[in-house]
Amino acid sequence: MAARNHVLTRAVVALVAASTLTLSACSGDDSSGEPEATATGESSPSASATPTVAPEPALGACYRLTVAQLTEAHPEAAPVPCTQPHTTQTYLMTTLSGIAEPIDATAVAATAQRQCRGALRAYLRATPARLALSRATSAWFVPTDDDLEAGARWLRCDVAVSRTDTTLMNLPENAAGLLRRDAALDRYGRCASTDQAGIAAGRGGRVCALPHTWRAVSARRLGAAGDPYPGASVRGAVLDRCEDAARAYTDNSTGDIDVGWLPPSRAEWAAGDRFGLCWTRTRE
Repeated sequence: MAARNHVLTRAVVALVAASTLTLSACSGDDSSGEPEATATGESSPSASATPTVAPEPALGACYRLTVAQLTEAHPEAAPVPCTQPHTTQTYLMTTLSGIAEPIDATAVAATAQRQCRGALRAYLRATPARLALSRATSAWFVPTDDDLEAGARWLRCDVAVSRTDTTLMNLPENAAGLLRRDAALDRYGRCASTDQAGIAAGRGGRVCALPHTWRAVSARRLGAAGDPYPGASVRGAVLDRCEDAARAYTDNSTGDIDVGWLPPSRAEWAAGDRFGLCWTRTRE
């Protein structure tokens, strides 16, 4: 799945103390109770207004979000009961770490993405390779710009599964441990309905629960967390990288076989994706 990009528009908001008119009216027999203006037209100061910060989301809450809503930094959709159809579930509620004043939108996005991504594998109980071979992904949500300015620092991480490139899959009532077994990839794995050129271009992606013509059968680690993007070297002889895995999956030891190779894009690498995927044509 392509790296998730958020656009946080940081408004520089000056919190100015509000003054209210609190003069009591007590002239003559006038008992109307209406405030009386001073001679200069100025009002007397009162306590400053306290910014209202939205409440934090709840851990374990479920939502019926769309692919487009996964790219929104600030959540607006209300949760739904997890017994009803839903496409995301909150697996982590934590605090944004290392965010200094003034608020830097780029730092917020990078920190949120790193924290959510780091916790996803443990929540799904997946090996790194199994997570790479699945269509499970994380989405992050943070307070609004105004709430960040007021001191809110919560971070909400939701898990989702991309059913196709434009739709999300309904999740079980509790998504914890979703990928704990290899067999989970038969439902949530990376498959595609396309041709060989489409695999190289990353087209036609879908979960393996849907009819498909190709399946990702092996994930090859291409670098460590701090390594720079390897550029053209991530592309190479497909057979050298993937033939053995494709033959093992299809039980084809000698005959002709179709294989494909899909390395991470530069954006995916920047988001922490270090796996290239080996694909083979299936009989489905």
